[in-house]
Amino acid sequence: MIANPTAFIENAVIAAPQEGPVADLPPVNLDKLPDGVVSGTTLIDFSAATSPAVRSSVSLAMLFASRVATKAMTKDDDEDDWLAAYTSNLGELGFAVAGSAVVKSEFKKKGLKVHQAIIPFLTVAFGGGAVGPIILAGLKNLQDMQKDSPWITLFDRETRRFNARELHFAAVSSSETDTLIRYAIARLSVEVADTSIFFVKLSKVKASFESSTTTMNANNGLLSVIEPQLRTALAGHSSSFITAAKF
Repeated sequence: MIANPTAFIENAVIAAPQEGPVADLPPVNLDKLPDGVVSGTTLIDFSAATSPAVRSSVSLAMLFASRVATKAMTKDDDEDDWLAAYTSNLGELGFAVAGSAVVKSEFKKKGLKVHQAIIPFLTVAFGGGAVGPIILAGLKNLQDMQKDSPWITLFDRETRRFNARELHFAAVSSSETDTLIRYAIARLSVEVADTSIFFVKLSKVKASFESSTTTMNANNGLLSVIEPQLRTALAGHSSSFITAAKF
């Protein structure tokens, strides 16, 4: 039972942005977020959620949940502890999170780069190509983009969690009253230094991954209430952790 999302925001402790800002990261306008956004750990498709208020509140909520989870981690915690804290934080913010289980899988095609291999998984996770079209089309066109694009650099930095690389994707749709989010996570045990995970070529030893898919629901009225609080709480963070995903 969600007791009080506003109290949670007021009392939660956020991790300081110790990571340096991404070079050339353009300033974010929370009132005019585009269809594709990177918010902290998550690449978000807002093409089915046209409301600027919904886009802003969801982006801020996911960033807030991730920064609070990061702050709560200790030296004995691992990626499972972080993910559990992140999911719990979204629940505290008023998102009804459906249960999900981690499934061990394997990419069927070897020799592909991660951004190519992840497309079939996301298509299934989103329930078909009609959901999350910006993300799916963007991944198909990623090969033609600069690997050091600011949004790719930000997303890549936020995937590095403990000894795994977690890729978070969200497809958001909304009605006048409610917002629905299809959320997919792929966790790869791939050790890379400066190379973006999107452009790592999968070999036989790198082809296995863990995945989870879930759905989240939020009431638009509640989102409108917590959005100003989230803006205040994340002052100084949004410009370093939210940016347009320019495919």
